[in-house]
Amino acid sequence: MNLKKMIFSFTLVLCFAGMLYVQEANHVTAFGKTNKSSQSSFTIVLKDQNNNELVNYVSQPRTNFLSTKEFSRKYGQSTTTINKIKKYLASHHLKAKVYPGNLVIKVTGAKNNIEKAFHFNLIKEKINKTYVTKPNKTPKMANSLDQKISGIIGLSNYDHLSSSSQSSSFGVKRGPSDFIKRYHLQDTINNKSHKVANIGIISFGGFSKNDIKAFWQKMGIKNSLNRIHVYTDSNKDNQKLSDETTMDIQQASSIANNANINVYLAQPTISGMINSFANAIGSNKSDSISLSWGISEAEIEQMIDNKILPDNYNDIINEILLQGASQGISIFNSTGDNGAYDGIQSGITKLTVETPASSLYITAVGATTVPTKYNVNGHVVNVSNERVWSNDFLYPYFNSIELYNANQSTFLDSYFVGSGGGFSKFNATPDYQQNVSGVNSYRAIQHWDMSKGVANQLATPKVLTGTSSGRNLPDIVANGDPQTGYSVYYNGKWLIDGGTSIVAPQIAAVNAIYVSKLNRRLGLWNPRIYSLAQSNNSPFNPLYGDNETNIYYAPQDNKIYNQATGLGTVNFDKLFNLIK
Repeated sequence: MNLKKMIFSFTLVLCFAGMLYVQEANHVTAFGKTNKSSQSSFTIVLKDQNNNELVNYVSQPRTNFLSTKEFSRKYGQSTTTINKIKKYLASHHLKAKVYPGNLVIKVTGAKNNIEKAFHFNLIKEKINKTYVTKPNKTPKMANSLDQKISGIIGLSNYDHLSSSSQSSSFGVKRGPSDFIKRYHLQDTINNKSHKVANIGIISFGGFSKNDIKAFWQKMGIKNSLNRIHVYTDSNKDNQKLSDETTMDIQQASSIANNANINVYLAQPTISGMINSFANAIGSNKSDSISLSWGISEAEIEQMIDNKILPDNYNDIINEILLQGASQGISIFNSTGDNGAYDGIQSGITKLTVETPASSLYITAVGATTVPTKYNVNGHVVNVSNERVWSNDFLYPYFNSIELYNANQSTFLDSYFVGSGGGFSKFNATPDYQQNVSGVNSYRAIQHWDMSKGVANQLATPKVLTGTSSGRNLPDIVANGDPQTGYSVYYNGKWLIDGGTSIVAPQIAAVNAIYVSKLNRRLGLWNPRIYSLAQSNNSPFNPLYGDNETNIYYAPQDNKIYNQATGLGTVNFDKLFNLIK
């Protein structure tokens, strides 16, 4: 029996409270304009060399890692190839910026020269009622050089990312000390430091140093703004203030309050993200990297089908993250804020997860709600134990006030809010997740029938069990519900912020603390943490609850892993003692 139905119309670019989708044409690109002499930029990603060897290198436990030069020599393209590509681009009056590692090149030049160099013409095509500018065929260089290219990204005016941030004007005020206390990090902090660690933050908007300074003062943290270093491209739009960037800096710098913060700002696009990763990884200045942005795999599939992204987009992401892991950089990415339906804000009703969080070479972090009691318009809500963050337990209240009759934005931001998780369709189940109880099996509570492409709420949710395959997300979780979230000082005002995006910089800060105490990098966390989770002395706390879901996936009793909360929360002091 069905309760209520909400029909979605698919749109390419949407803007909802707490979730921003940005169209590239609004930021940089002459590709959406008629002036063929205007300057544009895009990204070439080259094929890595000896990929199997590189994967094996990253998968093995180690304490020493490659330098960027060593990576370039072993796994990047040769200097000879790079010089040939640069010469070819220069012959077409195009400028090339090669990021260290010899995998990524940012190209800038006039649109007509770009079209000639890569043998295509830009066309406008109507996709789902929106006009998109894109190449009429796959861009290619001269044959001998084209064989070295893995893919070209950024030649369209549709290339967007979303922030996994949720903010609220009410809630419990918490600071970094609450994270440190709840997840047992103080003993590790009290250990002697041997070096100053560095945290890289990839984001797509600016911040005010006055906001950072005010936050530190309020939290009783003595720091210098000289610790913060900003690396940006020439695009002025990313200088606009961003609550996401502000939140990330405040959380990371206050938990690891002796670490340097390297902020990488670029266009809020997939190509911008790739350039920032290439910059952050290539410079090799950061021991941790945090990214609080992403896009659903389902949307990537649509972009590939519409020839906006290359078919091997997922391989491209993995290549770049492999370079980071081989250099010992630990990378953390939020899993999204729409639960198991990560593409719902763009009208995609099927289960899907977020990329690049779904990569094998990144640690995917989700969010929880910690015990609390609060009122919503007179409705008392009690959360007695830490649980996966989701609004599923508020559904009866939403139904009682007929919130499903509200506009689409209100409907989505009420019913489809929660920590991302599920199974990747892009990446197979990695070795480190194989044979871990709960991985590739699931228990779910189905609230919605999506079989006809509409969100049809069930009067009685169905309990489902089954098996699936693919990279399982998330890996670990921590408090991120905006109603139990953390104070953020943004644009001269205090907010309560949350979402899975607040967890990414926090865990990146934990890694920086570990690095400062151990005097060495840790690299990819995942092989180590999944091994420890199966030990008798596990530092992880699995979260159980019969009716607790991320809008679909729920915990399985006596299993180590579930797709709502991963391995669970972490006792970070215990984890440190196990890996030191």
